[in-house]
Amino acid sequence: MTSSASAGGTAHRPDRHGGFTRAGIRMLATAALAIGAVGMPVSAGGTPALAADASCSDGVTVVVDFTDVTVDGKAGAVEVGCADGDPENGRAALVAAGFTVTDSQPGFLCAIDSRPDPCPETFDGSFWSYWHATPDGEWTSYQVGADSSDPVPGQIEGWRYNDGTTPPGIAPGDVADAVVTSTPATAPQEVPGDEPGTEPPGEQAQAAQGAALTATAIGFLVVIAALVVVFAVRARRRGPGASD
Repeated sequence: MTSSASAGGTAHRPDRHGGFTRAGIRMLATAALAIGAVGMPVSAGGTPALAADASCSDGVTVVVDFTDVTVDGKAGAVEVGCADGDPENGRAALVAAGFTVTDSQPGFLCAIDSRPDPCPETFDGSFWSYWHATPDGEWTSYQVGADSSDPVPGQIEGWRYNDGTTPPGIAPGDVADAVVTSTPATAPQEVPGDEPGTEPPGEQAQAAQGAALTATAIGFLVVIAALVVVFAVRARRRGPGASD
């Protein structure tokens, strides 16, 4: 379809593109960007929640080095936990950080988390050596046993099964990054999602995010469809001779 000529004889072509005015196209683009921004997931950023919960600044950090203890021919690893508050002694800190303790005789700790197994009943050259340190210091061997020590909140307790000459195999300055908030062995807690028929928290969050994005996409399509109808009707009403 051609448009009518202007008074000067020059043909004037309506300012249209596929039946829509340029202003209409700009409005559609603006709406698409706005809706897309609303539906776009935002990253939380920052430090992971575990690191925020794992500083143990108000409690005693407990390090247990299992690397010298073998189970089924495999060496263990360094494990780190947190004993909240101000434990009564080293044994209490160890238990509060989530580890179990076995004595071969009253007051003589022979196994942590059932390692070694069986628990030695007589001294064979190795034992659970007991250490302490400040976060920016070095390991120092305790001169008293775990039932007589007095751990200081904010400091670190360490254990390693050997002849007593080598401290835990992690530097005190690196311990904070390895801390996990442990539940005392005497009071286990259920983890959400363990019950039959329930999803773990991570999967629940992913499902919720997927549903939100789907709803946003549907809303986006509805708005765009409505705008298409509005501009189509407006273009028809203006007629072939109308301009922007």
